[in-house]
Amino acid sequence: MRKIFVILLIGFFIINSVAAAFLFLDIQIFKAPVINVELDPVTFSPSEILVQATVHISNPNPFDVSVKNFRVTSLASDGYEIGSFFIAGGDIPANRNQTFIAQDSLGFAGHEYTKIKNRITTNITISIFGIIRKTIPFEMTVDASLENITKTLVVPNVHLELTADDIDNNGVHFSGSVELYNQNQFEITAGDLSLWLRNEKNESLGSVDLEGGTVEPAGFLTRSLNGTVLYKALDAQAINATFAGVVGVTAIGINKTLPFALYFEVAVPDFLKLLDLNRPFMFNLTGNFKIKLRGVVCYIDFAIYNPSKIPLEARDLVCSLYRMDKNTSRLLGRQNMSACALEPKQEECVGVTLLLTYRQFLFSGAKQILPDWFILTITTNISLSGINRSLPVAVTGYLEPHFIFNATANPFLRG
Repeated sequence: MRKIFVILLIGFFIINSVAAAFLFLDIQIFKAPVINVELDPVTFSPSEILVQATVHISNPNPFDVSVKNFRVTSLASDGYEIGSFFIAGGDIPANRNQTFIAQDSLGFAGHEYTKIKNRITTNITISIFGIIRKTIPFEMTVDASLENITKTLVVPNVHLELTADDIDNNGVHFSGSVELYNQNQFEITAGDLSLWLRNEKNESLGSVDLEGGTVEPAGFLTRSLNGTVLYKALDAQAINATFAGVVGVTAIGINKTLPFALYFEVAVPDFLKLLDLNRPFMFNLTGNFKIKLRGVVCYIDFAIYNPSKIPLEARDLVCSLYRMDKNTSRLLGRQNMSACALEPKQEECVGVTLLLTYRQFLFSGAKQILPDWFILTITTNISLSGINRSLPVAVTGYLEPHFIFNATANPFLRG
């Protein structure tokens, strides 16, 4: 029995000696894993920042290494602990690389943010034959600065929709919307928002101020557009819109702003569509002939009913009088007429006098003194006062060829 005990004791001694020799040998050839830590901001708000810690570990040893429970402790410049979190870690096979990632929020609570010291601690464990384990403590420090994280602040993407949809006594009404998309990885504010419209001569047509707001990362800010611009927008060859504002970020002690201006082209309003007449213009022609010593005087009255809701103007009025003999018409006289202001929903009248000499009847080239009909034509351009774009109108009526009674023409519209 004593002999067996001695043999066992000698065996344990040999095993421990061999294990100790291997342990000494392994420790001598053990190479510390290469650990690289990256700390990157993900998003931030006025009071905290979400950071991502990425740990890259390279095991240069011929045996497995276990690295678990990384603890990342972040300290502000004044030593205040602003956050602490763990990264699980794991086993790294021999001569292999492994990456571990974790995220956590750091709250600043008014402390200095410019420099952040991140103390990273863990234990590195090696195993000999699965029996003897050796644990080596590890610590490293990674300095990080958040001072430059807002250098990537970019202006939002802007989508603008704008349409002229009405016209009134104040001008041309536009409506639509503007949408801002925050393409930053952090929350921004948008303020001092305005929309300016100008014509091709860079003359101001009008502007609209908009309320700003806060935009989350990958979020949208939408504002309705309603405004009135000057009537001269109707004369523009092109309308250029400028949407301007200021975006900013206020977070973790950082306060940065960035002005921006974006340019768009807006369709020129269609004057006729904007009038949106629920009934047509109404015209009335009246001719009154009087025989005088010098010839026949034709007194012509021209009445226009304005069915729109805004004041208009009939200008460039020209009255022409023809005689019609069978299928042949001959000009007897032409006279410019005064412009006529057309009040909304009212009928306005303008008159003109034409003198037809007896010679015009006797030597007109026709085989008869009096025509079959008199043809009365009035042309005009209907528009807003001070605006070039207009609705061209030609009204023609037929008058019976007698000089005793007033003759009322039955007009029809051309143009």
